[in-house]
Amino acid sequence: MGKRNSEHEFKRPSNGEITTLVGNDAELRGSITTKGSIRIDGTVIGEISSPDTVTVGGTGSVEGNISAENIVIGGHIKGTLTARSRVTLESTARLEGDLITARLVIIEGAIFCGKSSMGESQKVQKPTSSFVNKVLEPEAASKKS
Repeated sequence: MGKRNSEHEFKRPSNGEITTLVGNDAELRGSITTKGSIRIDGTVIGEISSPDTVTVGGTGSVEGNISAENIVIGGHIKGTLTARSRVTLESTARLEGDLITARLVIIEGAIFCGKSSMGESQKVQKPTSSFVNKVLEPEAASKKS
C-alpha cells in the first residue's frame, strides 16, 4: 500500500488508490477512520470517516453515517452521507437516509429514500421528513414535462 517514512508512519498515496479494503466476507462493528480512500465490499455497522473517497461496492452494506470528500455507493446504506465534494449513487445503490453534498450524481436504477441538501455551504441538519425518489427512466421523465 503506502511506503513507510523514517518515522514509521504510512504515507498517503497521492494517486487516489484505495488504502483500506473491507472484503465481501467481512463484517465490522464500530467506527472506521482512515487517512486515505476506503472500499467496503462487506458489512460495516458503524460510522465511516475519510478525508478522501469512500466507496461501497455492489456487495457492500453500511448501517451508519459516512463522511468523506467523495462518496460512491453501489450497495446498501442506512444512514446519512456527508460529502464535501460529490456523492455518486450507482445503478445498484440503495440509500435509506439523507445526504449532504456539493454535487450529486444519481445513475438510473439507483434507489434513494431520504432528502438531499446541496450547495457549497450546506450544514448538517436533522431530517424533517422522508420521501422515496426512484430515478425515472428517460421516457418517463420526458412525459412528466
